[in-house]
Amino acid sequence: MQGELRQVADLALFAKIVQTGGISRCAADLGMERTTISRRLGALEKTLGVKLLNRTPKHISVTDAGRRCLEQCEQLLESALNAQSLAVVGSTIANTAPLVIGAPPDIIDRYLEPLLAVFEAENSGLTIERRPVTIWTEEAIESVDLGITLAPIKVASGWTNTIAQVRQSIFASVDYVSHHRPINTPFDLEAHDCIRESSDNERHPWRFEQNGKVSTITVKPKYVVSSLLEAREATLAGLGICRLPQYLCDPYLRSGRLVDLMPDMESTGRDVIVISPRQRQRKTGTAALRMHLEAAFGRKII
Repeated sequence: MQGELRQVADLALFAKIVQTGGISRCAADLGMERTTISRRLGALEKTLGVKLLNRTPKHISVTDAGRRCLEQCEQLLESALNAQSLAVVGSTIANTAPLVIGAPPDIIDRYLEPLLAVFEAENSGLTIERRPVTIWTEEAIESVDLGITLAPIKVASGWTNTIAQVRQSIFASVDYVSHHRPINTPFDLEAHDCIRESSDNERHPWRFEQNGKVSTITVKPKYVVSSLLEAREATLAGLGICRLPQYLCDPYLRSGRLVDLMPDMESTGRDVIVISPRQRQRKTGTAALRMHLEAAFGRKII
């Protein structure tokens, strides 16, 4: 029994190491010796028979095995903190501040809102602040408890996981279509003015599939913009053709301002990413909310 309790404590300690960003920071947070934490982590890895962290003097990263058990370890840590608070105050735990989830406004409105409403209804002591974020800087990442965005994204102070994929297609304004040659195949795009959002890198060509036949073209864009919203606005302005997520363009398709140039062809989707910042003190419910969203999205195409 004593060995089992120590292992549970060490699993929670593993979550604390990841949340604080390293063994040294964890040691400072807990008032423990760095060598003690390192020794306990090593003993845990030996007991489990897997490596949980890749460690260098200046950096740690979670292994695949570590990722698989991290959420459960975070819940162990949260439960321990909750139990400690209950022992002190003898009352139900509630956050003094809401959980903050950041995401592009269109994703909040279309996909997240119903899921967050269900989570709040099932967890009456928790509230969630929806924070619109269109550009993910390190400062923006550190300001939220969870983030939802589209790939690619680089996160220096946390970790990411793919939870779904959004459909994409090729769009142009009605005005652009009326003044340029028609597009019958993907290769016709090479003769048109194209708009590329900066993260949609040229090294990753536009790929299309129809009836099992795959076509791949590398677009040399006339315009490069810094965000998906800017790309959509440039497309609406008639500057050219752009590959964009379907959800961003649906309202403009319905109003007749945009045209889907290849409705019968499947374009490569774009990953939806959940961001978990490394925070010194993770709020109660953060891990549960992340698991709720991961289960709801289920890596589906949306």
